[in-house]
Amino acid sequence: MDRESGDDNIIMESLSHIDRISNLPEPILHHILSFLPFTQTVQTRVLSRTWKRAWHTFSVLKFDSDFFYQVFPEDSNDVSEAGKQKLREIFNYIKETLRIRHNEMIRLMNFSLFVPGDSLEICLPYIDQCIFYALGCNVKELSLELLGNPRFNLPEIILCSNSIEILTLAGLKLESPRSVKLSSLTKLFLMRVDATDLVLQSLLIGCPLIEYLSLQLCPGLKNLELSGLTKLNKFEVCDAEELQRLCIIAQDVQEVSIQGPLPFQCKFNLASCKFLKYLRFALTHIKDEWLCNQISKFPLLESLLIAGCDDLKSINISSRSLKLLEIYDCLRLVEVKIAASSLSIFKYSGDCFQGGDFAKPGRGVSFLLIYFVKNVIVPEDLRRIQPSPLGNVDHLDCTVEAFKWRFAIKSAVDGFLWISPHSRTLSIRLGYPPMSSLKLQFSYRRQAVYEGRIAQCCKSRPISCWWQCIEEVVIEYTYTGKAGNYAERHIFKGEDIWDKMDCLIDLQTQEILDWDF
Repeated sequence: MDRESGDDNIIMESLSHIDRISNLPEPILHHILSFLPFTQTVQTRVLSRTWKRAWHTFSVLKFDSDFFYQVFPEDSNDVSEAGKQKLREIFNYIKETLRIRHNEMIRLMNFSLFVPGDSLEICLPYIDQCIFYALGCNVKELSLELLGNPRFNLPEIILCSNSIEILTLAGLKLESPRSVKLSSLTKLFLMRVDATDLVLQSLLIGCPLIEYLSLQLCPGLKNLELSGLTKLNKFEVCDAEELQRLCIIAQDVQEVSIQGPLPFQCKFNLASCKFLKYLRFALTHIKDEWLCNQISKFPLLESLLIAGCDDLKSINISSRSLKLLEIYDCLRLVEVKIAASSLSIFKYSGDCFQGGDFAKPGRGVSFLLIYFVKNVIVPEDLRRIQPSPLGNVDHLDCTVEAFKWRFAIKSAVDGFLWISPHSRTLSIRLGYPPMSSLKLQFSYRRQAVYEGRIAQCCKSRPISCWWQCIEEVVIEYTYTGKAGNYAERHIFKGEDIWDKMDCLIDLQTQEILDWDF
């Protein structure tokens, strides 16, 4: 780090006659500093005496990984004497920065400390001192991250802080604490923290106000039961590879996220979460019947995400409160049945599910569909035996992930309108990432459902045929890519709408469309 010296005074004097910002009140200078990268925040101390004072009273000290790799760009595993000396200088500067604030009784809003790779032995003498000074400044948000496998025991002084409201720990070992009194803690984030079930429960007992608990890549957790946490609002667990059982007994929890990989035999019990609103499963081994039973126990559930749950074959959900449903890449899924009168957005990624149905969702549903292009064209034999998967959908939003496939606009639109008959708008994005998009807006001369008549090409459902009912279609095509930008807009009316659409050249995902009329 640059030492403050006589050179600083020269810079200050040369800038003083043109420096107007330095005349601003100190709280405004602190607000300006909050928008700067932390390394630049440190550098402002040489601008003027005012800025130097603003730096010394600034309450956010983020000596995190971004800071470290900017001031020490060399290999963090450098064990040469020069490398060790540079690390000592960096951590001594951090310690002195904290000591000054401690002596001046400046309260810290945030203190973050990152310890790289194999430098623990070098940095160890400074870590305890830094934490001591930070706690002496009544720090509100504390983050301590050690890179590598957990080897450093968490200093117990942290667990008796009355000031910490947000605590983030990474790459540490957590042993059975003698006493935990985190009376102000509301958010706890543990990542790569080695702790047993009993140790974690002992920790949580001393956190009566905790609202948000996040566990990521924490070895040692096997039978986790969360109870007695009356303020707990949000819980997430990710990559707990040894976890066998998770039980949450906290009725005020509103958001739960469970993400694998988890053991195949891992069991979940969420039945006590009566006020649950947001639920997410990713890469977990949940079963059809279990999911159906669990969802029925959450009368206030508004959002459900299911991703990469390959054990699911049939999803059957009935919910009056569900507003957002997302299903992504469940490889064995073949059936989706949903009765959700409040549903407004449904996002789906994967193969076309067969036998799917929407049991009267609320009118105005938006549906985002992500398909591989080979599944856009729905075979005629499938239409004869399967009903259209989606009804009462106003807006169908689709992403076609493909690279060398081609298909006719007419055939693609027909396929999507079979999936969702009488949609008012259809948006198709092509390629990944999308390079082109197709937007269609439909006007119909007939209602979607009418009594006493079933169109011949739609025998599977009492829905009037979109081929016969479209009165007008507005088509907008845009392309953005290496070849430049391109846009077209067309309006088709009359009995020959489909013939006019058939004149458009095939869609493709790697080249600009040459419209041919």
